[in-house]
Amino acid sequence: MTNPIYQIRSQIKTICEKEGFSLVGFTEAKIPSSDLERLEEWIAGEQFGSMSWFAKDHAVGIRNRFENLGLIPRSVICLGFIYRSSQGEEVVSQMESKVSRYALGSDYHLLLKGKGNRILKILRKEFPSHKFRQSVDSLPIAEKILTRESGIVWQGKNTNLIHPKLGSYFFLSTILTDLELGGPDPEEMVTDHCGSCRKCLDVCPTGALEEYKMDARKCISYLTIEDREETEATESFLEWDRKGWVYGCDLCQEVCPWNANVAKRNEVETTEPKFLPRAFWSDPDFASKESLTKEEFDFYFKDSPIERIGFEIWNRNLKEKDVENKNRS
Repeated sequence: MTNPIYQIRSQIKTICEKEGFSLVGFTEAKIPSSDLERLEEWIAGEQFGSMSWFAKDHAVGIRNRFENLGLIPRSVICLGFIYRSSQGEEVVSQMESKVSRYALGSDYHLLLKGKGNRILKILRKEFPSHKFRQSVDSLPIAEKILTRESGIVWQGKNTNLIHPKLGSYFFLSTILTDLELGGPDPEEMVTDHCGSCRKCLDVCPTGALEEYKMDARKCISYLTIEDREETEATESFLEWDRKGWVYGCDLCQEVCPWNANVAKRNEVETTEPKFLPRAFWSDPDFASKESLTKEEFDFYFKDSPIERIGFEIWNRNLKEKDVENKNRS
């Protein structure tokens, strides 16, 4: 006889796949003690940089303990949505001022929340006695750890989640629920395939990575997005070579053999047109701009992930890139 939980899981998986999610997994609403200990060490070392909200949430028992969320979750539905595209690969390869692939199109928070709302509407109708709540970087929970625990991916040495056939260019979303859905299927769990490879560690120019660990203060993505100091670009301010990245960084993903295999097959493409690169990325006039006015920034980056940093930080990052180029020449 088929386990009724697995029948429910199959039903939920079908609902999520219809919204374009390529990865759907299930796990208990619980963070392993080993991960909690590593998080405590990470916070104690203040490796979160200026993201003080992370330590605050953790200290008051909200983060990773599933408190004050409007429900007491028993299970988590873990979702992955592909944003990789061959168009994105081509655009990034031609950039002088480099932008992470995930930011070439529209803001994934908006799009995935829209897809999630449609999923929640169906789930609440199908299971009216249970609660569901979606997160897209919006709740103080460890989405990456939970998704790894669902068994549909493994966490690489660069701390990114990797799927053997899809690579690592996918967005995460989770749905918390008090519905009992069980844990991962042991026969279908993806194991760690990093082996002795250390390409991602060696390529990082700032030394932000150790095996399965990241010091956010040194990460180029953090430096170009979360570090909001509007400091003028000077040699003293440029502690590290950011390799031309002005928003985010894909270096540790670009060298990953699992992404190289995906690129070689060129079969993994996003199903969401709004995640494709916006047309202006290939416009020479845009590429030649050394700074943007607020009006220009708002025009180009409306409803884009880049919108959140504002035109001052965008211009700061452009200036830093130019100083780095002069220092290398």
